[in-house]
Amino acid sequence: MRILKYLFLLFLLLSTAFVVFVATQPGDYKIMRKKEINISKDVLYHFISDTTSLNDWSPWEKDEISLVNKNLSSTDSIAHTIILNEEKTSSLFHFQKTKKGTIVTWEVNGKLDLKLKILSVIKGGATNVVGSELEKGLANIDHYLVNEIANYTIKINGLVTKNTTNYIQQETTCAVADFQKTSKAMLQNMVSFVTKNDIKITGLPFVIYKTKKTSDNKTVFAMCVPVEEEILTTEGSEISGGHFDSFLAVKATLNGDYSHNEKAWKEARKYMNKSKLSENLIGKPIEIYKVSLPKERKPSKWVTEIYIPVQQKISAPKPESTEVAPSSESNLNTNPVQ
Repeated sequence: MRILKYLFLLFLLLSTAFVVFVATQPGDYKIMRKKEINISKDVLYHFISDTTSLNDWSPWEKDEISLVNKNLSSTDSIAHTIILNEEKTSSLFHFQKTKKGTIVTWEVNGKLDLKLKILSVIKGGATNVVGSELEKGLANIDHYLVNEIANYTIKINGLVTKNTTNYIQQETTCAVADFQKTSKAMLQNMVSFVTKNDIKITGLPFVIYKTKKTSDNKTVFAMCVPVEEEILTTEGSEISGGHFDSFLAVKATLNGDYSHNEKAWKEARKYMNKSKLSENLIGKPIEIYKVSLPKERKPSKWVTEIYIPVQQKISAPKPESTEVAPSSESNLNTNPVQ
């Protein structure tokens, strides 16, 4: 019994000594890791600066961390304030263009809490503990951008009829490069609006382009949600009601990240030229987000449908026995552009 008592006292003494030793270890750290990623500098900058994408690459659990952009003055670097387990940490990403892609340098400066101090003593220093987390984060960014974003397909569905639709909309102008971030925030606002006002939604959210791309590289668009009945709002409201009648359009489908959107538009216009179809400039091009955030986080599984209004060709009427009226979204020509 006396031996057990001595062993317990010895264990208590050693434990106390260990805690004191850990507590007296240096608390400040500055650690840096690098990785070359085969993606352009601009894509990396926009991805990492978008705080809503944090869960797609962060090496920490989402309930442990929050991220605040501190400095976005250039596309060469991003300064963050990371709040990790209630401790503030300075984070700096730097981007250097290479022949293959971009060297991403991630540097963090912070203080070790007691938990990290214990891990540092066990694993041989803060460099091993925090450094491995930085390496994991860079590997996550590499995997997400190279494997997820690079995986896409474009299909030309052909000529279809788009149904008459009532909708509510919020209109804005932003830089083309900021479209994804801006449209995400607007969609959240629209969802909040319909929930608060108990409005029945009849389909998927979509964008109507007022001007796809201006001379100063901006886009003018309305984020829309289809509704059962036409909505009237008060003058000056940021959200208003809208409506379009059925129209003939060339439809293209992008399976993959939205960064390939311009390629899908080019393929659709190439199909129009090949088929000798003219765009109906009175109508407005539409994009429908059939599969997207927040329900699906993997970009390779996103589905975006593009509708470009075209002018209906006027031709001599066919005999009644052979005339076939196009049905809603029926494919009048489904041969994809090669």
